[in-house]
Amino acid sequence: MMEFPFDGVVFDVDGVLFDTEKLSWKNWAEVGEHMGWPQVADHYLEVVGQNRADIRRRLTERMGPDFPTEYFLLTCSRRAQFLMEQNGVPLKSGVREILSALQKAGVPLALATSTNGDRTQRRLEMTGLGPFFQAVITGDQVEHSKPHPEIYEIACRSLGTDPARTLAVEDSRNGILSAHAAGMAVAMVPDLIPPTPELEALLWGRFDNLSRLQERLGLV
Repeated sequence: MMEFPFDGVVFDVDGVLFDTEKLSWKNWAEVGEHMGWPQVADHYLEVVGQNRADIRRRLTERMGPDFPTEYFLLTCSRRAQFLMEQNGVPLKSGVREILSALQKAGVPLALATSTNGDRTQRRLEMTGLGPFFQAVITGDQVEHSKPHPEIYEIACRSLGTDPARTLAVEDSRNGILSAHAAGMAVAMVPDLIPPTPELEALLWGRFDNLSRLQERLGLV
């Protein structure tokens, strides 16, 4: 087995570990349609990876002052959680395998998600993934959401690792910019947002799925 190239790994959650981005986009479309604002779903990809406060600001800018931003976000949030409580939290392929392999190799792991703490902890409980992580950094713990580097800087400090020796696993433009600005190596596992030349230039590697990343890390 090859020597592991990093001192720690920090994972984004939605779109990387949880297969929830498509569900969230659909949720935005359905709630927006019901409220008479179907065009709101056109802005979903712009805010992937951002926390509630920044999403609120972006939607107000895009939709105008008459759009009921807070009611819309609250409705989407409650509806999404209700659906997951009913149907479970869908996982991306290869999640348990790569986390188990990293844990077995003794690699410190953290989460860096723009979702709030209560919701994140509930979904970790529902999936049983919580014990894999030494640190969980959520959107309500930071002042600036992705693409600002704050959340990844905190994650590295929590693990006690040098950002230059820590890998971030991301799917979104905002997340990739955040981790890169923190000085980390970045692996992209694309979900809704395809890689672009701009993003490719910032990456340590791009992988079709987590199994491919696991292979590249020598954990097979």
